[in-house]
Amino acid sequence: MAYIAIGVVLCASATQAAIEKVFTSDGIIQTGDIYDKVEVRDTKPLRTTVNMTGGRVGNPWDPQSGMFTYDSSRVNLSGGSVYCLHTYNLSEVNISGGLVSFVSFGDTTISAHDSSTINLYEGGFIDGGSGSFFRLHDSSTLNVYGGQVGLFLSGDDSSVINIHDGWVFDIGLFKMVNVYGGLIDTFLNNDYVPEVATINIYGYGFEYTPHGRWMPPWNGGDAWWISKLTGYGFDGTPITWFGLPDPATNPNINLIPEPATLLLLGLGGLGLLWKIPLRDSAA
Repeated sequence: MAYIAIGVVLCASATQAAIEKVFTSDGIIQTGDIYDKVEVRDTKPLRTTVNMTGGRVGNPWDPQSGMFTYDSSRVNLSGGSVYCLHTYNLSEVNISGGLVSFVSFGDTTISAHDSSTINLYEGGFIDGGSGSFFRLHDSSTLNVYGGQVGLFLSGDDSSVINIHDGWVFDIGLFKMVNVYGGLIDTFLNNDYVPEVATINIYGYGFEYTPHGRWMPPWNGGDAWWISKLTGYGFDGTPITWFGLPDPATNPNINLIPEPATLLLLGLGGLGLLWKIPLRDSAA
């Protein structure tokens, strides 16, 4: 009897009409609000801002559901759950709390397109099931100021990933990554850096070792080492990147010293020039 009752509930839930919402002016999504799909668009020339403090957007089992942002709209997420997020045009999503996630497997659950921007702050959390992806396209940007990105991350075209702090799980194929702090934690293998990609790591005190983490045998294979780079960003924020190829042998991985170090190097060069005697112009 218990199994029959559960089946009835699931059937009723599955046939329930989807609830959709389109914001064309400022609004709020709060505790108790449940939408299968939300679109946020400007009413030009006005910019639409939606503050989400609770509730739920999207169906964790439906990759076609979720939140879609357009034009120059802005979404501030400080609470609640968003299952699937896709940004377009010049829109901006700021995540300082709540959860952006997905449960299904093998889907692009978060994507950024055109010149849109996703900002992740301390308290925000982006996650997904095994094999779910966060992909950046076109000239989109991801800024990680804190929080956690816990699913496969990649970027193509002219997209940019900027990491200032927080925890990022496994960066795959990409064009540009700038690191100023934070922890980048590879999945199983050392990362591959395409020839067309660039990694810029800004800071000081860099130390690189190919023996940063010992990985036990996986699926009957051999054990292996994963590399580790450590250092500090310009503001003293620790930097750790597991699985980074050796910067000494990869010309597209740049360790960029802090401005004070560059200044000292410049002053040292001037000192050398000062000590070089000038030739007599008559000689």
